[in-house]
Amino acid sequence: MITYSNTIRLPRLLVLLGLVSALFFWAAPRASAADYDETLDRLGRLQDLATDYAAEHDADPILLTLAYTRVGDYNTTMWQLTAGARDTEFESYVSQNDADLSALQGMNTVTLPNGQAIDFGHLLASMNLVYNGIPITGSWGGDCMELAQAYYGQADDAAGYADLMRSTFNIDDDGSSSKFGDQDLRADLDSVVVGSQLTKDSDIADALRSYYDGLTEYDRAYQFISLSFGTVDTSSSSFADSVYNAVMEDAGMQLLFYMNGMWTTDGWTIEESYAPAVRGATDLLAEYLSGAVNGEKVKSETNNRLVAMGGQALSDALTALGDSDAASAALAAAEDGASSTVSSTSAAIEGAAETLQSNFNVKIFELILLIVAAIAVFFLIMSCALFVSHRRQR
Repeated sequence: MITYSNTIRLPRLLVLLGLVSALFFWAAPRASAADYDETLDRLGRLQDLATDYAAEHDADPILLTLAYTRVGDYNTTMWQLTAGARDTEFESYVSQNDADLSALQGMNTVTLPNGQAIDFGHLLASMNLVYNGIPITGSWGGDCMELAQAYYGQADDAAGYADLMRSTFNIDDDGSSSKFGDQDLRADLDSVVVGSQLTKDSDIADALRSYYDGLTEYDRAYQFISLSFGTVDTSSSSFADSVYNAVMEDAGMQLLFYMNGMWTTDGWTIEESYAPAVRGATDLLAEYLSGAVNGEKVKSETNNRLVAMGGQALSDALTALGDSDAASAALAAAEDGASSTVSSTSAAIEGAAETLQSNFNVKIFELILLIVAAIAVFFLIMSCALFVSHRRQR
């Protein structure tokens, strides 16, 4: 394991990252409902430019394309760390050759051929993470966490939380009223299915067009379940356990929970007070998935689940955040088998996961955090100077 200085402490970094993330979110443009065919046409043109650019810059056109679309809350430091930083030179290249493609940034609702609406910006951002070998954190696992946060402290057990969450889970919503509305849910499931199919030579627009051609709710849920949980009987009570355990055992989710104060280094596990809320959220998702496939037994050809961030990469991330205790606890848990690792159903996912685990660039991330901290200190000094000046004038 690579070790780094612990002079940067987690509490301060969390505050700074929160402020910066909020600023990015509020500054991000939000698009109204966009035309499906026009959106895929733009996506195809964007990937054509990415392919031309990648040929001369030794880059991956899939990553260039998906990263270009990420703005606002999909381009925070943590998203850049896991999904990859956007290439500013490529963005300039796109602007010079086809400025209309900027419409792909900050997208919200797109109406699919079957009449359903989907958060297309969320879909593409999550596909970026799936392609990088992180299929849970940026999609359904992250939304379950946000739902748990929204209802935290309002019930005593998982069943109580699930009952409360029904009022906003999978409702007709564009993200204005719900932390896990229908558009988010579709984006979560579709990103896993389509993202797992992508290789470096894939045509993203064609992959989406093929997937959405005649898509039913049953097909969507069945494919997602097969990829995420393998062969499983969705009518069994153990299915809900599988969904919850997948979140708890995923290293990417452990990092996300920890960064949000929902995970403890004592035994490297979820904070006891948050467990019922998270379980309530995952139980609701399991209930929806089971209903969507009529309680059938889903069969997987390989019975393997998608690969996610490994324990070593998680430990390195925590080290970069200046928390050696958490890094040690996470690594120990991984070595003890507490964090499961399973083979991927997609060669692209497997390769991306290996890249993430072997090339996790914590030095760059640490430098970014130092810059953010320096800016914060600068503004603090300026504020103090202005305050002193004001007092002297009085």
